[in-house]
Amino acid sequence: MNIQTVEMYLMTIRRELRLPGLAIAIVQDGEVIYSRGFGSAAPGRAVDAQTPFILGSLSKSFTALAVMQLVESGKLRLDDPVQVALPWFTVVNAAAAPVITIRHLLTHTSGLSRYAGRDLLSGRGDKSVEQSVRALSAQRLVHVPGTRFEYSNSNYLVLACVIETVSGLSYPSYVERFIFKPLSMRESAAAPVVPGLSQGHRWWFGWPVPFDAPYLFDAQAAAFLSSSASDMARWLSLHLSDGSLDGVRLLSPAGMEALHTSSVPTQKRGSSAAMGWRVESLAGEQILRHGGEVSNFRADMLLVPGRGLGVVTLHNANNGLVAQLGLDQVAANVMRLLLGLPLPEKRVTFSRFYLGLNLGLAVLSVLQVFLWPVLALSGGPTVVLSLVLALDLLWPFLALFRLPRAVDMPWRGLRLYVPDVSCWLIGVGAVTVVLNVLILLKWFL
Repeated sequence: MNIQTVEMYLMTIRRELRLPGLAIAIVQDGEVIYSRGFGSAAPGRAVDAQTPFILGSLSKSFTALAVMQLVESGKLRLDDPVQVALPWFTVVNAAAAPVITIRHLLTHTSGLSRYAGRDLLSGRGDKSVEQSVRALSAQRLVHVPGTRFEYSNSNYLVLACVIETVSGLSYPSYVERFIFKPLSMRESAAAPVVPGLSQGHRWWFGWPVPFDAPYLFDAQAAAFLSSSASDMARWLSLHLSDGSLDGVRLLSPAGMEALHTSSVPTQKRGSSAAMGWRVESLAGEQILRHGGEVSNFRADMLLVPGRGLGVVTLHNANNGLVAQLGLDQVAANVMRLLLGLPLPEKRVTFSRFYLGLNLGLAVLSVLQVFLWPVLALSGGPTVVLSLVLALDLLWPFLALFRLPRAVDMPWRGLRLYVPDVSCWLIGVGAVTVVLNVLILLKWFL
């Protein structure tokens, strides 16, 4: 393995993505063979392997293991309906609620929608787990339970409530007591205040800006656990073993195998859902992987069980538009380098994407600025001018009412995860409506 090549790649990708900081750990056969930080965790503080980051959806693998521990202790069964643990649990199509099982939640086949899950991650941090689960009574299932995969953070919200009810502990207490502490994951936490936590950032028009996102207690099980590269190396090593590490057993070999077993195809070709993991392939090798993001952090982990290899990368910046421009492939590309495989060619680079985006928004802004005087100084409403004004009034309302459903995210989530473009749409749209209404008043009064 050429670790120097890996380092060169990481330094290059950090520069290309204008990424403030990242951390990485590589494990093989239960040993950490490489761990390091790059860049800045906060002003005057460098990232190292012990720097905590928020994990995003990597948190789901911890929740899945916690559920399997409760299954092995006899307190749960995977095919129990959720209502066995939570008799009050329901959704709008109430007849389907009793059909949803623990397994459905773990594999995202409950029928809960992606929109509901993204709405959860758009919260303000003012709700408890039970409050948010009870609020699902206003959600309609989009599929018959057990028939189709649809990724939804809400599945793991419900699992957190199940864990709390069955174990008698809060979700943070359970994870700390039965996972973090036994594995000696000292830089890991289920808490809003974590010593040494890296400063998160969001990209605004291509430039990282520090941002302290709301900490969502009700979304801890889905996205808000935190950990370091060093601790995550231990987590990966556990999953590459039979469920034990350094003589400490967290799960039976059969339980670990169940977590990793493919159950249902996802929308991505060649990908299927396990429990807290995705099963895919890389150059003919079966891999387990999962990515994670909150508005100001991104993380990825990847295992090649047949090689005893694991990689985790943690990043302290995010933007919903640019996750697909290389940020989501860092761990996979490191694994490709470790396996001696070529890196895939990039269709669109980060800098070119933002050059095109920023230029496009600038052109649209200039066109709007020049359009309003033309309409305001015209003699009156001709057919052409009326059509232009109608279209100019229409697009802000289409954006306001149609965009959230088109991308499966409410406006408050868009403002969190895509702050640059969403603020441009809101600002330009609001000015457009006001000025066009004034032009209408001038024409007809």
